[in-house]
Amino acid sequence: MSTSSAPDVAESSRAGQQAEQQPEPEPQSKWVALVSAAVLLGNEDERAQQIPVGSDVLLDLNDPPLPSYLVLHPRVVADPRRNDGPLSAYILAVDRSAACILVQVVEGNRPDFFLCNTHRRTVTIFPSVRNLRPHLSIGLIADPRHRGHYMVAQLHPTTSDDQPNGILCYSTVIRRWFIRGLDLRQAHMRNPFSETGVLAHDGRLWWFALAYGVFFCDPCRPLYEHLKLRFLPLPDDCEMEGDVAFDPRIKTLIDQRRCVRLSEGKLRFVMIRGLSYDELVDVPAAAANPTVRMWTLDDPEGPDPWTFEYEVAFAEIWENKTYTDAGLLPDEVPHVALVDPNNHFVVYFFQGSKLFGVDMREKNVVGCKECLIDRDQLRFQSSRPIVDAWELPPPPPTLPGDDSSSPDDEVCSTESFPEEKKSQVTESVNSWLTQARLEWTRDTDASEENWRAWKMAPPTSEENSGGQADDEPEMQFSLSL
Repeated sequence: MSTSSAPDVAESSRAGQQAEQQPEPEPQSKWVALVSAAVLLGNEDERAQQIPVGSDVLLDLNDPPLPSYLVLHPRVVADPRRNDGPLSAYILAVDRSAACILVQVVEGNRPDFFLCNTHRRTVTIFPSVRNLRPHLSIGLIADPRHRGHYMVAQLHPTTSDDQPNGILCYSTVIRRWFIRGLDLRQAHMRNPFSETGVLAHDGRLWWFALAYGVFFCDPCRPLYEHLKLRFLPLPDDCEMEGDVAFDPRIKTLIDQRRCVRLSEGKLRFVMIRGLSYDELVDVPAAAANPTVRMWTLDDPEGPDPWTFEYEVAFAEIWENKTYTDAGLLPDEVPHVALVDPNNHFVVYFFQGSKLFGVDMREKNVVGCKECLIDRDQLRFQSSRPIVDAWELPPPPPTLPGDDSSSPDDEVCSTESFPEEKKSQVTESVNSWLTQARLEWTRDTDASEENWRAWKMAPPTSEENSGGQADDEPEMQFSLSL
C-alpha cells in the first residue's frame, strides 16, 4: 500500500469529524391548511357517536394543500330552548404556540365564543359581552405572565375626537371582559377601522389594514401600564390613497391580492402587483403583466422595517409545465391564500376551488388539491382568512410532580392515565350530567341566558367562580390619553 494514501485517509477522517460537528438543521414544523368554517356535527352523525364522553373537539387533519377542519360535537351548541335557527361556526383566531383555537358559534344573530383546547379536546364558553363589534377582528395571544392562559383582544378605535380609543379584552386568568385605554397619537396614524385581520407574533398582536399598514401592541402588559398602539406603513409604493379600503368592492380585491402571513418566524407581506382596482379598466391579465412580490418585516422599530425579498412574473409561472399539469388555467390570476410557514419562497393561491402552492424560485407548482368550502357558512365576517396555515403545536409535556394550576398543565397523557381512573372519571361525569338534566327538567322557568352560561361548565360557588354575569358591566380601566 502506498504511503501517499495516509494524508487522504487523515483528510477524510477530519472531514468526517467536521461533518459530525456540524449542527443538525432544525426540524421543520408540521402544519396544515385549516379551514375557518368549523364543522358542526349533528346528533345522528356517526362521528358524533364515536366521540368519547368529555371530548367536544376533533381535528380532521390532512397534509397540505388538502384542507383540514375543526370538528365540534353537537353538545357544544346544545340548547333545549333554542328556536332551531341557522347555526354557523367559524374560527376567529388560532394560537400558534400552544393548542387553542378561538371559535364563534352563531345562532341567528346571537354569537357565542368558545376557546377550544385541542390537546384536552374540550371547549370553554366565554360570558357574553355587549361591547363587541362584529365587523372588527378579534385576536388571541398567549399570556406570557400567566402560563397556560390567554388574552382575547379587539381594537375599538374612536370616530370622534371627544371619545378615547380603547381595546376590548378578555383574560382567561380573571375570566372577565374589560376595556383598556389606547394611545393612538402618532404621526401618519391611519384609521384602524379598516383592519381586516389579526395574528399574534413576537409577544404582540398585529392588526392588518392591507390598504396601507399594520397596527400592533401588547395587550398583555400589566393593567397599571398604558397601552400604546403603533402603526407601521406598508413598503414604499404599496400604500393606497384615500379611503379605498372602505369600498366593499375594492376591499374584496385587496383581500384577494394581498396578505400578511408568518413564515420562518417572520411576518411576510405578499402582494399581487399590476392589476387595476378600477372596475372601469378592463385589461386582460396577461397584458397587465402581473407579478407576485414579497417583503419581510425585519425591524418594526427601525427606519427601514421592510426588506424586499423577490418579485416573480405570473407569465413565468404559467409557462411552467407543472401549472397546466395541475389542471390550472394560465392567463388567469389566482387569489393569494397563504405562505408556507417553513419556506417563505412557497406561496399558496386559490383558483376557483383549487388550492395550490408555487415555489417562487423554481416557478413550479408544488401541490394542488380541491379545497371545497361551504362559503355560505361564513355568513359573518371572520378575523381569519377562509383558509390559513396552522402550525401544529407540540404534544403537551407530562412532568411528574408538576402541580401548577395552569390549564395546559392539567393535560395528562392517556397512556399514563390508569384505565380504572378513567372509568371513575367517566362515571362521575355521567352522574353529573344526569343530575344536571334532572335539575334542568325541574327548573322550567330558568332563563335562556342562565342556560347559556351554565351549559358548558358545572356550577361553581360565587366566591370562587371568577365568572361574569351577562348583565354585569364590564370592568373599565383608565381611557385617558
